[in-house]
Amino acid sequence: MSSEAVEMFDSRLLDQLDWTKHRAQYRDNISPSNLPPGYTIRPLQSDDYSKGYCELLSNLTKVGDFSQELFLEQFNQMRNSKLHYITVVHHEQSDKVIGSATLAVEHKFIHGAANRGRIEDVVVHPDHQGKQFGKVLLDLLILLAEHTNCYKLSLDCNERAKPFYEKLNMDFVEDHRFMCIKFFD
Repeated sequence: MSSEAVEMFDSRLLDQLDWTKHRAQYRDNISPSNLPPGYTIRPLQSDDYSKGYCELLSNLTKVGDFSQELFLEQFNQMRNSKLHYITVVHHEQSDKVIGSATLAVEHKFIHGAANRGRIEDVVVHPDHQGKQFGKVLLDLLILLAEHTNCYKLSLDCNERAKPFYEKLNMDFVEDHRFMCIKFFD
């Protein structure tokens, strides 16, 4: 992290997670606590705009053109809310962000004033897919959701991605329908 870079959330939170509780099955001794050499997992940082974060997101959906200034404004709003845990995989050799996933937390009055978690924006750069980074990011968010007192964790996924999420012991809820209004693409 550069001297002026700021983390989305305190990275010491990752040290508090019980990594032995991870859910996925890994090959080649990879796990959330044991990434391949040259890769690190960490919170999104304020200088990740210049490390390809927006380009990475464009592999997932339309990002649009926006300035570093707008990125920092949005980053600071999310950081200050303390409800967004954007976690990234950083490739040291290229100094690029090559994977990302978001845990968005909603405070509730139900379930003993617990939280509800949503997984959003899971993406791994095509050049780094197949290296288990998606599993690592999701495993980390599941542990983080549990640590932040979420009673439920959910995500939207298409039929094609369903087997991937089922490997993490996530259940597809057949009768759980939702309604949506999209204001723009």
